[in-house]
Amino acid sequence: MERIVLTLGGLLSSFSWSDLFFFVVTLLLLLLLVYIVYLIKIDEEALDERENLLEEFIETPTAQPVAKEKPLSKIIDELETDYSPKPIDLSDYEKEMEDTAIISYDELVKRASMATNIYYDDNYESGFDDIVVQKVNNKESNTQEMVNLPKAIMMSYENEEAFLSALKVLQNNLVR
Repeated sequence: MERIVLTLGGLLSSFSWSDLFFFVVTLLLLLLLVYIVYLIKIDEEALDERENLLEEFIETPTAQPVAKEKPLSKIIDELETDYSPKPIDLSDYEKEMEDTAIISYDELVKRASMATNIYYDDNYESGFDDIVVQKVNNKESNTQEMVNLPKAIMMSYENEEAFLSALKVLQNNLVR
């Protein structure tokens, strides 16, 4: 036994550090390869299980046949004609807030349905025969009057300089 240990010690001492490093790296790469093969094997087993479950689901008589879908144009027509918002069940607190609000939700819905703020350009041609495409004109309103807004008063140049210098002093004080 002692002779075997001496022989192995002599063998290891005959290798240089670079040889030992090469052996360790090779061993680690082999372990990594085995781990990758293991992961692939697990993934294949999981895929087989998923395929079996899918086959069982398809073969069961409880699977519902896929209903034929409505054309998009019928759905759009139904939404345009039959759409009404669902009633909202309010709690006591929400009812109190609704009663004391400046404008109620119902009033907002009425105003939204009465006023349209989208303006279309009548002269726009899309180039599509089957699809109606309209160009929105946000700048001009033919139906609403323009509101005169008050003029904004700008700060004078001296006040701006004083404000900026005060900000610089504050920044210097915060850095300290």
